Amino acid sequence: MKVKRRNYWSFFWRVGAGFLAFWLAVMAGFTLLLGWQTAQEMHTVMTENLKHFYNDWLQEQLHWYEADEFDRSLKEFLDHPFANDEYLDDYVDTTITETAVLSADNEIFQDDTGWLRAIEEDWQKRIDAGEEVPTYGVVLDGQPKRVYEAAMAWMDKGVSYPSVAVEGWLVDGRIYPKNIIVQQRGYDEERGTGVDIGEPVITECQYDAAQFAGKETQLFQIRRAIIPGNTDTPLEEQIASVSNPRRLALREWVTTPQQGTGSYQESVKPWLVTMYRHRVVQTSAAPEGYVIAQYASEGYPIKECLPILEPVYGFSFALAVLFSAILAFALLRVWRKQERVEQARRDTTAALAHELKTPLSVLSATAELLSSDMAQDKRAHYLDVIRQQAERMDGSVRQMLELSRLEAGAKALRRERFALSDLAQERLDAAVPPDTNLHTEVTVSGTDEVDADRALLARALDAILENAVQHTAPGGSITVRIANGVCSVVNMGAPIPPDALPRLWEAYYQADASRAPKGNGLGLSIAKAVFDLHGYAYGAENTDEGPRFWFRFR
Repeated sequence: MKVKRRNYWSFFWRVGAGFLAFWLAVMAGFTLLLGWQTAQEMHTVMTENLKHFYNDWLQEQLHWYEADEFDRSLKEFLDHPFANDEYLDDYVDTTITETAVLSADNEIFQDDTGWLRAIEEDWQKRIDAGEEVPTYGVVLDGQPKRVYEAAMAWMDKGVSYPSVAVEGWLVDGRIYPKNIIVQQRGYDEERGTGVDIGEPVITECQYDAAQFAGKETQLFQIRRAIIPGNTDTPLEEQIASVSNPRRLALREWVTTPQQGTGSYQESVKPWLVTMYRHRVVQTSAAPEGYVIAQYASEGYPIKECLPILEPVYGFSFALAVLFSAILAFALLRVWRKQERVEQARRDTTAALAHELKTPLSVLSATAELLSSDMAQDKRAHYLDVIRQQAERMDGSVRQMLELSRLEAGAKALRRERFALSDLAQERLDAAVPPDTNLHTEVTVSGTDEVDADRALLARALDAILENAVQHTAPGGSITVRIANGVCSVVNMGAPIPPDALPRLWEAYYQADASRAPKGNGLGLSIAKAVFDLHGYAYGAENTDEGPRFWFRFR
């Protein structure tokens, strides 16, 4: 069966998908836990603000109203800028709070629309004339963000000093804006007065033209603003908070009584989105009889958690990608190793079948010949052939068993100290046939003492030397050199193909089977197993003198 070859990216995407699913599950749980804890904290803050709004701020206002020596209505008494600055602990953009105080017939005494205050343009002349000059709240509900930015331009800390005016309609003590006019101002040092710089910038507001048809506009000067939230909050975030569309929904809710007087209600929406509380109370206040105070607060725990979640998500995702890359690389190595093992198994099976097929065929043919009548000398010859082929098969099986034991580590090392040069000379003499004209030499430089299993090392040297003899032409030379802790065998044979060098030590592999008719491909793999068992480094390379096989024994 053909197996599809895998590459790094195929593993990376599969591992990455698993890590991504795990990462999403863990981070979802972390987000839920952190969001739930933050929601509880927000709930506590909202509860405390609600109590403070009713028990402290409202009751104190009613007390001062009843003790007021001036003849004013409760509406006039409560109509002042933005009561929330007395109690509000706003998170800005992650929590929105709105309040309102109404009469029994739903007349608004106080709400949070008056955070921006303006005064009539001729205020200085009127003050100089001894007149009282009131300030009015500017109704900015539903305006786009650019209008809020223009209205707050007077807080700019730049070189110039903007003057901000509101052109609009004054209705029931409130200013409904038509345009916000920003005039940049500077200072004339020679004259010692302020001067206009450039043309004014006019920002048009959104308004209902039909509602104000036939009414004259007036010009007002911005005097002050008490924006919701902590005063240390950047102006950009404060503007984003007051221009949030959700604030309009809360304001509409608190200015419309939801329950009868004297009732209390708590409503909690899904905590990952909002939390919502309101209260309707009855309070005696002469001569109006009672007032209705309403409180609504909406929180966004996940937004509040973003400063923590963003770096955690980023760092953990980077770790997940890194772990995916590392695991994919490790899996690829395992896969490639399995591929090599499987290929080696197939090659071994094919080589073993080929190795045993020839002697079995010879045995079968010879046995068939022996079944017929023949002369005694021929019969003896065929029996000798059977014995040779049986010995060849027995040798192959023995080598296979030896290699298996070595690779499994089943054979214990019997270390002893001896001179490697003596062993090399002994095995070289045994490997070279006496009737050949090959030139052999063993050279030693430095110490050649080795601590190893002599029998096993002899088996490894036999494999390397027999390989050298097989590949050296008549009249060539084989040299064993021992120097600097390395033993090398160099022969004058043909160079080994470069693509074959990494596979020479594999079982049954032959770079060119036609050049080694006597070998079975197990010799170098046995030598490799011996070197691995001893912990020796080894290798093969082509040199100017010829192929060189080496191992480092110290």
